Amino acid sequence: MKIEMPPQFDIDYTDYIDSIGNDDILPFLHEADKRYFYWSEIKHRPNMPFDSPESAWKMVKTHRKISGKSLYFHNHKFTYNLTSYIQKDLHLFDLKLIGGLYKNSITPQDQQEYFKNSLVEEAIASSQIEGAATTTDVARDMLKSGRKPRNESEQMIINNFRAIREIENRLDEDLSTQLILEIHELMTTKTEASKYAGKFRDHPVYVKDHVDGEIAFTAPKHEEVDNLIESIIYFINNEEDFIHPIIKASVLHFMIGYIHPFGDGNGRTARALFYWYLIKKGYTLLKHISISKAILNSRTSYDKAFLRTENDENDLTYFIMYSMKSLRVAFQNLVNYRDKKRAERQRASELMYELVKSDFNKRQADLLSYLFIKPISEITIQAYSSKHDVVRQTASRDLTDLEERGFLVKLKDGKNIVYKLTNRARIDEYLER
Repeated sequence: MKIEMPPQFDIDYTDYIDSIGNDDILPFLHEADKRYFYWSEIKHRPNMPFDSPESAWKMVKTHRKISGKSLYFHNHKFTYNLTSYIQKDLHLFDLKLIGGLYKNSITPQDQQEYFKNSLVEEAIASSQIEGAATTTDVARDMLKSGRKPRNESEQMIINNFRAIREIENRLDEDLSTQLILEIHELMTTKTEASKYAGKFRDHPVYVKDHVDGEIAFTAPKHEEVDNLIESIIYFINNEEDFIHPIIKASVLHFMIGYIHPFGDGNGRTARALFYWYLIKKGYTLLKHISISKAILNSRTSYDKAFLRTENDENDLTYFIMYSMKSLRVAFQNLVNYRDKKRAERQRASELMYELVKSDFNKRQADLLSYLFIKPISEITIQAYSSKHDVVRQTASRDLTDLEERGFLVKLKDGKNIVYKLTNRARIDEYLER
């Protein structure tokens, strides 16, 4: 992917000050703050209050330099802008991502189910971003069944899954070279990238575009890697100068990709460290969302965020805003899940009431309402007996009755006999009589 480099010029603060009072300029700058335009967006934007796109870009760049904050990693300078729009989003994330969503809104069972699913999704999506060639369904089945990986793509997913689980055991640690190396090693074990584990690179790295194969980025010289890593470690661990944790986590994510400390496996390691740092800082709901799934679904924007930062004088705001957008999308998926579960519980309660009013006993009504919501689930005589605290004979009689009336189908699963819902329509038809 190629993106156009912005024009370069000397900043003229006098011209900026003279123009800032213009009634047309301020609304334009507010919009530029909100959307954080890149040069190509300015170049083709109609109806701007400037003589040329270059004049507009010069005004935007001056505005950003005045309010920008500088960061130095070894001898590499970066900047970012904390616009009012970013600050508003950070405030909303603070309210939402530190456990508030789950207060009186979702059951512990639903929390655990979603946590398991999101962990699986994160492991799969992070690997697919790096080229793992397997379907989500096949990968999910492998992780849930516990079968051994059949190829390198599946091994990548297993590694991601194990690394994410390990990260949660290391929240009390500060960022260190050892932690970075060990996460990378977990991510790359038994894959081609494992030859790079245990040490930082000692060779040049040229990052190729995943679409056209052309060189998109040349990483810093390998002689700089140790100093750059030490700089990012100090930045993350330093608590004297407060920087919002989501900003810090985004910078950490970007910098691991920028430094490219390993011959391979940098992206997976960067996303794992992003996840680790935010959970460490109290953003516990992050355990229940998949950032990599959001990134995978917007891969082009992910790549553009890196390139725009690198092309526009290392302005990290592009990547910070992309990270926040990914968090927002991932969080919305969690909200949708919560709302779905609420609706399911409400529907199950209504069905339970309607079925009990008909000629089903409470145990049968409970089972049918559950299977209506989860139609791929199944039940055994033993599980039914235990759940309702009845003897096996009573459980068998209940299930046989439902089978004979066409609500359940009896199947053999190895040595076990299981019962599954025939279909939802059978319940609907019965209640509509």
